[in-house]
Amino acid sequence: MTEARCAVVANPTKLNEIDSAIVRARLMEAGYAEPLWLETTPDDPGRAMTEQALADGAELVLAAGGDGTIRMVAAVMAGSDATMAIVPAGTGNLLARNLELPLDVNGAMAVAVGSDERRVDTVVLTVDGGEPDRFAVMAGTGIDAMIMDGVDERLKKFIGPGAYFISAGKALGKLPVPVHVTIDGHRHKRKAIICLIGNCGELTGNLELIPGAQPDDGLLYLYVAFPSRPSHLLKALVRLVTRRPQKDDHVRVWSGKKVEIRLEEKDSYELDGDVVGEGRVLQAEVDPGSLRIRAKAPHRSLEAAPKSA
Repeated sequence: MTEARCAVVANPTKLNEIDSAIVRARLMEAGYAEPLWLETTPDDPGRAMTEQALADGAELVLAAGGDGTIRMVAAVMAGSDATMAIVPAGTGNLLARNLELPLDVNGAMAVAVGSDERRVDTVVLTVDGGEPDRFAVMAGTGIDAMIMDGVDERLKKFIGPGAYFISAGKALGKLPVPVHVTIDGHRHKRKAIICLIGNCGELTGNLELIPGAQPDDGLLYLYVAFPSRPSHLLKALVRLVTRRPQKDDHVRVWSGKKVEIRLEEKDSYELDGDVVGEGRVLQAEVDPGSLRIRAKAPHRSLEAAPKSA
């Protein structure tokens, strides 16, 4: 019997030697051949490595790293016949959380070599008419992208998380900004501090930005926050914690298949937590069931997805 072929796309700064040894051992115990081990680089978080894995005929590709590595592997594998598995080794681990995957290497490997599989959606994103990219969790522009883009790395080394608060103060000084959004042909105009396109709804800390959003429901979600006074910001935070809309919280969530965010001037945008560039027009379309991934079916009761909360 021929051993199944697999590959590991690993971020060497996230996966230590002990965890790497566990990954190799669990794969071999499950009957896989010695994995093709491909390490990411500062210049490439996984695109060329995943392309090589697929070209070499890997039937299972493990993405071992943080959100950037996971996103890149998913983007390349979307539409292929190979199956992806996740070994979360970052701080956010957004896709793993939304798929309810274990966050430890032993637990993640138990799922990776198991038989449970889901077909999840990915989202095709085009910025200013450029080459399409993909994401699996969230993308958008506004205060989150500004904060990450504006952090002074030298200051971060000295004061740690405090650097993000300084960056947030600078970002709030530039917001809100006029934005035109369109979802499935319906247009809206707001002065917003954040516009996010979500394929999933959960953030770190068990917070759900978009309750009811599922990675395999064939929909994407547009989250827009447009507070005009401090009380609106407070209500938006209460909404996030309680998972329930608050009266006059100045947050709207729409669902659909296609979304466009149109800014008056170019601004930073992020994909799955990483700032990847600047743009003025972001166009997104859901690609239902385009990614095969090792994960168990959700066991929690599904809430009704928001339509225009």
